[in-house]
Amino acid sequence: MNAKQRGFTLIEILVVVTIIGVLAGLVVVLIPKSQAEAAKLECINNLRNIAGSLQTGSGKYASKYPPYAGPNLALYLVKKGELQEEESLGILFCPGDNDESLDEAGGLAAYKGLDLDKQGEYDDLTSYAGRNQKDKACRAKKGVAKQVILFCDDGDDHHPEGLCVAYTGGQARFRSKVDDWKLDHDTKVEIGEGSDIDELKCLIAE
Repeated sequence: MNAKQRGFTLIEILVVVTIIGVLAGLVVVLIPKSQAEAAKLECINNLRNIAGSLQTGSGKYASKYPPYAGPNLALYLVKKGELQEEESLGILFCPGDNDESLDEAGGLAAYKGLDLDKQGEYDDLTSYAGRNQKDKACRAKKGVAKQVILFCDDGDDHHPEGLCVAYTGGQARFRSKVDDWKLDHDTKVEIGEGSDIDELKCLIAE
């Protein structure tokens, strides 16, 4: 005669259900964090590509950055013909930006006939704020050892813990509001003349 087959007890079932619930909770917490980290890395890569393209300029801008302010500095690369297709134009938008994208900007057609001397008219064609190149006190120069900000992801809602920043020399990195700027987690990072952060005072927001 075969021995009775032992089933699961109520306690064992509850333990298994609890473990599954904890694991599911961890997944729910970790997925958004991994997505945010991926967006941050892609944003840094975007800024590095933009800054690097400006760094390798030729012609009359070989030894200096184009004299444009705000987003027009990034859009100079579109006007110059280096960013033309959807894939390349995509680097003008932070992947963490839920409000602006290439499609929402109007697609390829929106970038036709850019007149970069009309300041402030094309803010919706890029997520990134450009250095104020016309301010001589903080004008960026090529070949100068001092790192100066060229671009900044100016949406505090894109990366709540800090900002992605592009520097002269084609460098880009994430600046933590807590570790780098010693701000409180809940403090909004301001950009422009009124900023409490010296390196962000020469930036033009949006």
